[in-house]
Amino acid sequence: MITSPGRPTRALIWVGATVLVGTLALATRTVETHPRISTTLVWNKDIAPILQRKCFTCHTPFNVAFSLASFADARPWAAAIREEALERHMPVWAAAPGYGRFANDPSLTQNELDLIVAWADGGAPSGQTLDEEQVPSVPVAVEAMWDAGQPSSTTALAAYQVAAGAPAAVHRTEVTAPFTAPIRVHGIAFRPGNRSVVRYATVRDARTNRWLFTWTPWSTALHLPESAAFVMPAQARLVVEVGYVGSEAAVTDESQVGFYTGTDGGTGVATADSFAAPAVTVAPGAARARTRGEWLWPETSALQALWIDPIEGLVSVDVSAYLPDGSVRPLLWLREPSAVWPSPYVYEDPVPLPKGATLRVTAYVASDATTPRTATPAVHLIRIPTTASTF
Repeated sequence: MITSPGRPTRALIWVGATVLVGTLALATRTVETHPRISTTLVWNKDIAPILQRKCFTCHTPFNVAFSLASFADARPWAAAIREEALERHMPVWAAAPGYGRFANDPSLTQNELDLIVAWADGGAPSGQTLDEEQVPSVPVAVEAMWDAGQPSSTTALAAYQVAAGAPAAVHRTEVTAPFTAPIRVHGIAFRPGNRSVVRYATVRDARTNRWLFTWTPWSTALHLPESAAFVMPAQARLVVEVGYVGSEAAVTDESQVGFYTGTDGGTGVATADSFAAPAVTVAPGAARARTRGEWLWPETSALQALWIDPIEGLVSVDVSAYLPDGSVRPLLWLREPSAVWPSPYVYEDPVPLPKGATLRVTAYVASDATTPRTATPAVHLIRIPTTASTF
């Protein structure tokens, strides 16, 4: 097209106007690259200390769950952390509040929960420089450790191979305690050889199959009051069951059991007991079925700890003491306890109970839609002399 010099055509005017409008639109457009920050709560000051207390037992590098140790680790999971905390799925703890106070309770307080939710809803800010966001909030040990301190003596489990990606499974083995004479044992601990594959471990007396101790990442040792102890014979045989799950790579686990003995010269004896509800069979797809069992408390003594055998399909467990005066003392109520993340329940203060009290366990079990399930819910407990409960 030929035009007069210095006079643009309508087409050129339209193109120029379009370019100008487009340029102005680009210049004023706001591009959101992250959620809008609407909270003064920040990771390094408000949130990391909570996770350090309640979550880092599992969620650090080289551990059994994905890392939340640094802001860079945790930020992509902010929404999931919020939801799991609100649902009380994490930290793992099935005991309902108000049914006993437990020394090994890792659950979030209401204030901790409120802070996590407000931080996540407010855009999950870090409060750190970019370099600091990559650094774990606490030092993370690569080597296996005795979390409760070095034991007086130890015994090693045979090396066990865990395949990459292996499903949750339990390995059972027997070991001999390193005692050359009968001895008073005030505490038992467990040290995973490789924390990336160990979910829990239980220790039982091989002679009686009585439960003595369960290790979890949030409950790493059982320490009895100073005046009470297990009395173990020389060369005591112990059954150790370890709950494994595969990690990204195949690993070899070489775990150990530790014993705290001391020289108190006391005479108080800790006793392990067990009782169970009758076996119950649940039809395929049934919502749930109930079973109930009772056990007579044999002598005036104090309840130190409880352990419920992990069972698939366990919906709830209630353990209560019916006292001779007609009163009832709730001891433990579990709601949807996990079969792969089971926990012991160690009382903050041992619970004194009189001779003649009746312990009652009421359990509900559900089945999946295709196969029936038969279960025998069992309660394992540790008693100590009542004088030991006043420490």
